[in-house]
Amino acid sequence: MSSPFAAPYVAPATGTLLAPPPPKKRRPLGAFALVAGILSMVLAPAVAGFAAFRVGRGAGSQVVAQGGQNLDLRVLSPVRDLVLVVEVAFWTGTVLGIAALVVGIIATARNSGRPMGIVAIVLAALGPFIFAALVALAVAAGAGTIADSGGAYT
Repeated sequence: MSSPFAAPYVAPATGTLLAPPPPKKRRPLGAFALVAGILSMVLAPAVAGFAAFRVGRGAGSQVVAQGGQNLDLRVLSPVRDLVLVVEVAFWTGTVLGIAALVVGIIATARNSGRPMGIVAIVLAALGPFIFAALVALAVAAGAGTIADSGGAYT
């Protein structure tokens, strides 16, 4: 005696094939855009901020002595390697941000990882502001440590 709640088993007709499950849709565009957006907004400003702090420590007293007006760029000579690190981080962040923006727009339009593409667009749009603010704060903090220590560079 069978249970009244169990459905009877019906075998498929001979010769019929079951439809294969649909393939899983991959979302590589949105993921790539998101990674590029994170790198442009987090990694590039972090590297530039660290180097900018060191630039502020190395050349901050001379910049403060000049009053910031008509800045003679020769004061950056002792820290030119760190200035180059900041510049490379700037251009790397710019390239990654533009890539995140373009690929994020494409991913959003094609619905290939739309949520990640939208987040990448937002990160790419905020990246330059985060970069500028972090570098400005780092240079000011580095110059402030020189002023606090009496002008001695350590």
